Amino acid sequence: MLNFKQPQLRDVIEAPADIAKIRTSLARQYQQKRQVFTDKAHWAHNDAALFEFGASYTRLFMDKLWEALSDDKVIGKSDLLDHLWLEVVQQEQGTTININYADESGANHLLFAIDQALHMQAHLTAHELPVLADINGDKTESLITEKMFPAMLQLIKLLYAADLRFLSPKETVLQPVNDLHFGVKFPDAKTFTATLKVSNNVAIPVKINVEIGNYDVRSFQVVDETGNDVTTAGQPHVTAGGTFSWEAQHLPELTNQTLTLTVEAVAIDTLPCLDNLFVTASSNNILMRTGAQIGSFQLELPNQQELGITVNSQDETLTLHYQDPDTQIYELSKIYPFFGEWLEETLKTAIIV
Repeated sequence: MLNFKQPQLRDVIEAPADIAKIRTSLARQYQQKRQVFTDKAHWAHNDAALFEFGASYTRLFMDKLWEALSDDKVIGKSDLLDHLWLEVVQQEQGTTININYADESGANHLLFAIDQALHMQAHLTAHELPVLADINGDKTESLITEKMFPAMLQLIKLLYAADLRFLSPKETVLQPVNDLHFGVKFPDAKTFTATLKVSNNVAIPVKINVEIGNYDVRSFQVVDETGNDVTTAGQPHVTAGGTFSWEAQHLPELTNQTLTLTVEAVAIDTLPCLDNLFVTASSNNILMRTGAQIGSFQLELPNQQELGITVNSQDETLTLHYQDPDTQIYELSKIYPFFGEWLEETLKTAIIV
């Protein structure tokens, strides 16, 4: 249901197959036309017609995506492309593009999907893509052969460049290591307290200190003698040596009152997943060191790259960082098998956020 004589559509059809730009342009056109479409009573609740309307724009995006894959130097002449075919299907939240693989017997397999392809919430969902168990030796069969992997890796890189991403690191090893983000179980918090009587000398700032060592602050509060919260009257600071400070300019309304600082913090160094990584890396002669900030760690890899880990105790998450933003889990695990094994074990209890 598209009129290809419309100038905006002609521009899309004739433009180079830049996946990000094409998707942005078609999504904008689709949303504008849909608004006009649904303003009419006979279309507003006509689900079949609305699906076909959205599917028309999604099919054009699908065709331009196929053009981009065909033009790519790695994918274009690969055996993988010879087995792929794409289709538009209807889902509850919008139209989806399925990327299917036809095996040698002619049976079709859904590798992954681009869900809600023309919406802001568009993302990738894995179905029959390799997972950590496949590359860690727990499984032997795979649809994608070693010969096809370079093209498969490149396909995912093109989609990530267009801001189309998997939502969970558990879904597949075909996603970048950099910015992998998931929740981990933290130890119970410890409470630290300190008190200070506010001086009547207006020239002396109010500063309460408490030693928290290597603990990471989850929350803190300052109250006066009557229990009133005065936390926002001052500013917090944590030194490299593990001293937590709350400091404010003189508070005349609190002169001679005793303030109580309460800090709730957790020991990041006792996280089981970090202990496991330290031991595993050490057994592979790889140094794991703490970073400049509490909750940051680095592994100095022999390939001159650095694998970083950031732990956030407030939302109880762990984030991986890698200098090459395109390197995928599959690639790094092939170079350093211990990384894939550690990640698989860690993700078994991980909470996806």
